[in-house]
Amino acid sequence: MRLDDLTGRRVVLLGLGADVLAAVPDVLAARPSEVLVVEEGGAGVPPELAAQGLRGVALADGAAAAEVFLRSPGFPRYQPELQGALARGARMTTPIDLWWGTFGAGRTVVGITGTKGKSTVTELVGSLAVAAGLRVGVAGNVGVPVFDPGWDRDAPVVVLEVSSYQAADLHQVPDLAVLTYLSEDHLTWHGGVERYVADKLRLLRNESGTAGRILVPASGGRVDQVLAEHGLAAEVVRPPFGPASVPTHRLQNAALAAAVLAGLGAPELSDADVVDAARSSLPGRLDACPGPAGVLCLDDALASNPSAAAAGLAWVRSLDRPTVVLLGGADRGVDPGPLTEEVGRWAPGLLSAVALPDSGADLAGRIGVDLLAAVGDVAGGVRTALGMLPADGVVLFSPGAPTPAPVGTWKTRSQQFREALLV
Repeated sequence: MRLDDLTGRRVVLLGLGADVLAAVPDVLAARPSEVLVVEEGGAGVPPELAAQGLRGVALADGAAAAEVFLRSPGFPRYQPELQGALARGARMTTPIDLWWGTFGAGRTVVGITGTKGKSTVTELVGSLAVAAGLRVGVAGNVGVPVFDPGWDRDAPVVVLEVSSYQAADLHQVPDLAVLTYLSEDHLTWHGGVERYVADKLRLLRNESGTAGRILVPASGGRVDQVLAEHGLAAEVVRPPFGPASVPTHRLQNAALAAAVLAGLGAPELSDADVVDAARSSLPGRLDACPGPAGVLCLDDALASNPSAAAAGLAWVRSLDRPTVVLLGGADRGVDPGPLTEEVGRWAPGLLSAVALPDSGADLAGRIGVDLLAAVGDVAGGVRTALGMLPADGVVLFSPGAPTPAPVGTWKTRSQQFREALLV
């Protein structure tokens, strides 16, 4: 959709997350006939928005009135009231779709999604592009709302990280798409595996067409199977060989980023350059951090699903050191199969776990890992792990589940982990 599609129409904002709040000035400038707001939990409209004419309503009233929904990415899309409104002809968009439809023409758009690795690849594309002398703008699910003025929105190349929540109402396709990995996630929100996959794949193909090029990793979970089922052709990107000190999935992510860079016309990176890029990562992605002497402390807070946690554990297994993993978070109904398989590959007695709220104890039981204790928070988990580990051990915070909402975000628990190691 485009901003001018809002002109003269009754627009209902579903949630007031950062993405929607950043879009409000542009939405009002498009001169809709009315702007209503539905907030989860019945929260009222902030005074500064009410002063601009925005009015809060209940979900049922908003669904009955809407001609266009502008949805905050995480707002539950598949509620009966919303589905009924869409069936009668209302339209639904998200800030990233609205911005893309309005401002995406005349430039190269790179869209990056995946169950894991999408943030890392997005950040790497941005940093490698700058190093190559390319002007790019980087935004989206990486933490920068597209309507926010704090990024280069006028760049000739735009790199957008797109979550499954955002892809579900995407009506544009990129010139170059990257699908980093595909397993299961957010199943309670999407309503099952099939819908999760279908929503995710809207980045690659939707009613506006098919992405110009699609890049996938050599090892990407269900990527090959799913793309074949949907008749989508992709280019496979293989990582270079690297030292044992660099996790394989980092090498794969760096190779994907390098392939994007080449697709944008930059010189191809050497294998050595790709390995160097793989050494860097986002905070919370298997980062070694300070802790007690001799103990390897790894912050993998971004591993918010079983597939990501299994990837971290697979690399740690190659170190052959006694390991305690901190597991658990919000339960969103994801199959723990990848973690079960990985735990089964460990030598007896070498891996154990400390359970975090809410799902840690249940998750540990389901995947068959030895459970040392269940604790109330990350700091307690760190104390327990360090008390059980030998001097050459590994303490790994790789929760395999998202941070419970009352606690904060993955950054909150990442900081808690790092601080507890220094006490």
